[in-house]
Amino acid sequence: MHRRSIELVHDERLVMQLCGIAAMVTALTTFLLWLLPKFYPAFEQYATAPELHDNIFYISRQWVNLFHIPLAIAGYFGLAYTLREREPAKVCLGMLWFLIWGIVEMMGVSGIIFAVNRNWRAKFQRADTIGKEMLQSSISEYFAIWDGMFFVLLISFLLGTTFFGWATWKGNGLERWLSYFFWMAVPLTLLIIFSRYFGINWAGGIVGIIYPILQPISRFVLGLHLIKR
Repeated sequence: MHRRSIELVHDERLVMQLCGIAAMVTALTTFLLWLLPKFYPAFEQYATAPELHDNIFYISRQWVNLFHIPLAIAGYFGLAYTLREREPAKVCLGMLWFLIWGIVEMMGVSGIIFAVNRNWRAKFQRADTIGKEMLQSSISEYFAIWDGMFFVLLISFLLGTTFFGWATWKGNGLERWLSYFFWMAVPLTLLIIFSRYFGINWAGGIVGIIYPILQPISRFVLGLHLIKR
C-alpha cells in the first residue's frame, strides 16, 4: 500500500512537470502569435487574399496557434489540479470557461487552415471569374462567422482569467504573482474587445504594447510554478 502511494505521488509529480513544461512552451507560442503577423500585411486588408495560401509566416502562425491551445489548456489544468481542494468551485468554473475558449479557437483555426487556406485559397488561382467570386465570398463569409466565434472566445477567456485570478488570490510566492497576472489579463482582454468590436483605436494601441510582455511572462511563471510544485 505504501509503495502504491509513492507511485501515485510520483505520477502526480510527473504530470505537474509536464503541465509546467507545456505552460512554458506557451510563453514562446504566445510571443510568436504576436510576432508572426508582423511579416505579412494587415489582417483586415488581407483576410480574403489568395496570396496567403503560400505565405509561410501566415501558415506558421495558424499552426502555432493550433498547437498553442492544447498546451495552454494543459497548463491551466495543472494549476486547477493544484487548487482543487482549496478553491474547487472557482477553478472548476475557470477551467470550464478555458475549455470553451480552447474548443472555439481550435475549431476556428482548424477551419482557417483546412477550409480557407488549403481548400478555397488553393483553388482560387485556377478558378474562372465566377468561381473566384464564389470562393472570395466563401472566404469572406467564413471570417464573418469567425468574428462572432472570436467574440465568444474572448468572453470565455475573460471569465476564465477572472475565476483563476480569484482562485489564486490567497496564494503565496509564485501563486500570488500568478493571481496578479490573471487580474491584469482581465482589463487586457476587455481592451481587445473594445478595439476589435467597438473600434476604439487607443485600446488596440495599449494591447499592442502590453500583450507581448504580459502574456508570455504570465505563462512562463505558471510553468515555473507547476514545475516547482
